Amino acid sequence: MKCPVCLKTELEARELEPDLFAAVCSDCNGKWISFASYEKWLEGLDGPLPNIDAEPASLTIPEFELARLCPECRRILVKYHVGKEVAFQIDRCGSCAGVWLDDNEWETLRSRNLHDDLNRVFTDHWQAEVARDETRKSLEQIYLKKFGDADYERIREFKDWVDAHEKKNEIISYVRDANPLQF
Repeated sequence: MKCPVCLKTELEARELEPDLFAAVCSDCNGKWISFASYEKWLEGLDGPLPNIDAEPASLTIPEFELARLCPECRRILVKYHVGKEVAFQIDRCGSCAGVWLDDNEWETLRSRNLHDDLNRVFTDHWQAEVARDETRKSLEQIYLKKFGDADYERIREFKDWVDAHEKKNEIISYVRDANPLQF
């Protein structure tokens, strides 16, 4: 099998974790994990590992790159967002379900205990949650820019107070009324 990034380098079998084998590129250190190898490794775990919150990984992500081909069946690999403060995308083959990870991506996933969630990353549910998180972050940046840090913090505190108040609807009506004391 040839590396989907370097294109000419033959991939070499290596053990990533006990009982998890991958085909690794000696030039770019990318890793190809077959579906069968990953499934077998997952079966040997005692259950899902808890995710670990961490600072976002600092990896270089190219702005543009050509489509990659699966080293096993030569189909185009599809990119999936990982989310959970992980900035890179994972390449997966829609035909054989193998996964390509660039240099340090496995290590980043492992450091966050996301390495046992690879199959879930490719689900519609996971990808929808990633999209919702990205939308939330974008909106927060818009509000921060519009209101500034101090005012935005006060607005969030007020919103939290209103949301928890037993008379939430009345308070919102009062705030929205341009002249609440005039009849």
